[in-house]
Amino acid sequence: MNKLLYLSTSEVQSQLAVKCNLLVHIGMDTIRYAITDAFGTDLQVLAEYDTGKPESPSELIKVIESLPESSKQFKYSFNKVKVSYDTFNYTFIPADLYEQDDEEVYAKFIRSEENTEVLVTNIRTADIKNVSAIDSKLHQSISRIFHNPKIFNQASPFVEGTKKTLGTDRDSALFIDFSAGQFQVAYLKTSKLEFYNIFEFANPDEFNYYLLHIIESLSLETGETKVIVSGKVSDTGEVYKRTQKYFPSMGFADANLLMKHSERFEDVPLHTYFSLIALDLCE
Repeated sequence: MNKLLYLSTSEVQSQLAVKCNLLVHIGMDTIRYAITDAFGTDLQVLAEYDTGKPESPSELIKVIESLPESSKQFKYSFNKVKVSYDTFNYTFIPADLYEQDDEEVYAKFIRSEENTEVLVTNIRTADIKNVSAIDSKLHQSISRIFHNPKIFNQASPFVEGTKKTLGTDRDSALFIDFSAGQFQVAYLKTSKLEFYNIFEFANPDEFNYYLLHIIESLSLETGETKVIVSGKVSDTGEVYKRTQKYFPSMGFADANLLMKHSERFEDVPLHTYFSLIALDLCE
């Protein structure tokens, strides 16, 4: 396991953690975390580890527990601790139709396996209940390693972040967030969430197939649709070029609209950490 990044404006001490928020994303091949001030306006620490693609929840738990921060810093009494994880086992329920007594019914819509638990969180800006499955042991471990964490799947921070950075209520855009071997997409039309999904892809050709499917399904006018990309993507990468072939109006997500940061972070393409930083918006 390699530490890929660690940037800090100052070391967070245990007695000062109550004035800070801890944000953690557990991905398919990396674990990332950020520490912000308690108001969610100032980035203080940004870090990333390569996890080596654990093949099971048990292996993933061992990786998390082996991080140096897990034995000390992660146990600090932060003002808020928010953890997100990647899953394809989720469904959205409109908030005005959600009934807590029907939780078992909703669970049938997700590919929930044995030894899983159902989590229900809010996507406030979309008036949606986000219902997802999480491995029971992973859930227990996250709750043990971190101090009173609130847990979300990957969709919640991404969608919250898109709304925060979109602009006016008349704006529309297609947001694409890339990570290792997968990407998530949200389409906001006149500032309302019209579509969200997450896809696995093995190569640029397979990504291209899904992109064309999205264009057709949403009847997008590619010459008029603004595309905003984030995550593990650069303007020299093949998936960026494939997207730009169809959408001339294209750019990177502006993480500055989510949180302030000092000169210490200026050399980091913060669009790479867009969904991690947007986790601070989740409640």
